[in-house]
Amino acid sequence: MSVKSTFKSKALSVFGVGAILVFSLSVMAFQPVKIPAPSGKYAVGSVELEVKDMKREGRKLKVILFYPAAEAHKESIPYHPYPDSLEKDLQSLYGIPKILIKKLSRSPIPSKNLAKPQEAVSGFPLLLFSHGYNGSRFQNSFLLPDLASHGYVVASIEHSGSASGTIFNDLTVGGLTPFDSVTHNEPYSDREIITWSDDQIFVLDQIEEMSLRNQLPVAISIRLEKVGVFGHSFGGATSANTLIRDKRFLAGINLDGFYFGKGHLKGFEQPFMEIRADNPSAATMSRKDLKEWKMTREEYHNFLFVEWEKRIKSLARNGYEKYIIKGSNHMSFTDFTLMFPFGFVTAPHRKDHLEITRELVRSFFDQHLKGKTREPLEEHLEVFVID
Repeated sequence: MSVKSTFKSKALSVFGVGAILVFSLSVMAFQPVKIPAPSGKYAVGSVELEVKDMKREGRKLKVILFYPAAEAHKESIPYHPYPDSLEKDLQSLYGIPKILIKKLSRSPIPSKNLAKPQEAVSGFPLLLFSHGYNGSRFQNSFLLPDLASHGYVVASIEHSGSASGTIFNDLTVGGLTPFDSVTHNEPYSDREIITWSDDQIFVLDQIEEMSLRNQLPVAISIRLEKVGVFGHSFGGATSANTLIRDKRFLAGINLDGFYFGKGHLKGFEQPFMEIRADNPSAATMSRKDLKEWKMTREEYHNFLFVEWEKRIKSLARNGYEKYIIKGSNHMSFTDFTLMFPFGFVTAPHRKDHLEITRELVRSFFDQHLKGKTREPLEEHLEVFVID
């Protein structure tokens, strides 16, 4: 399904389980989501940055850094500093009840603001993450603090003008862009993916400069010669494009993003992995679903199964890893899957999908940025991988 139809179908299934669940829903909907705790040996710290690119008309970006902390703690940070703004934007995009969005937007993230950083002689590898189109820098909080707990510094970028809930230090608003601008307007998506790629490159430039000049709010140990890039949806496609443009990025991952832009005409040589949703075939798509996609059956098939394969094979000149996760949808690789109550109905394997994503992402970067030997997925997770 499309991003919007995926959200809508989940919401409708929640409210269609029967009147007997209405009372339970009203109670459960106000309970915050429990973001999975980081699984590594380090506690996690975080710090917010706002950077401005004067070479691009003062384009501003919000960035949150997650990093290994020196001391154990039980503290947390809010899921979003302006939850009302996030809720308003997500509701306008997807039409789902705020009562469900609040389960996520009012949840704590297991990280301590400005925690004392863990020292490391050679520093920790740096990962840059980009959200999906109209997503949020916080949308993968199940994953990013976990990576930090395993010895990474992770910078999550919020791409201004096409992100939910963005409010800058001067209280100006970042804004949204209609999904159709990307999915059904090729000249626009070609330009937009360059803008997002410029954002990634600029943020790396800023982190390098602040780190070398000791200008970060906390003295994080960063190994600047070991950098990876990854993202969800449009952010994943952007990451592939950035590998072409900047060789400082040594490896990349795409979490279920179609490869917009013209990068496939050039390609890259760095190691790459894509994790994909278990999309239904064109033959099984209902008219309603195709209407949500705004595609004919043939267009849907060509988009998700023909053109996608052509582009990734042209992009990844040295080959790539591919994992299709059984039973997953486009949002299964984000926190958004956690907001729906009655998970046994709406997302019966969401915990497995999140755990698989954690394991695959970490093991890939461990191999290519830390030189570690890859470990196979545990058996209870391997069953969800479609060959």
